[in-house]
Amino acid sequence: MAERTGLRQPAVARFEAGGTMPTIPMLERLAEALEMRLSVQWYEANA
Repeated sequence: MAERTGLRQPAVARFEAGGTMPTIPMLERLAEALEMRLSVQWYEANA
């Protein structure tokens, strides 16, 4: 994963362990590395 995203392995490990909150651009990089597409949806809080 680190090689495919261009990240260092410790950074990927922190994401995997839940130690950091990835940004939207980082999620896009991770999705691309997994050959997936990122989809973000917003919902009303009371829905």
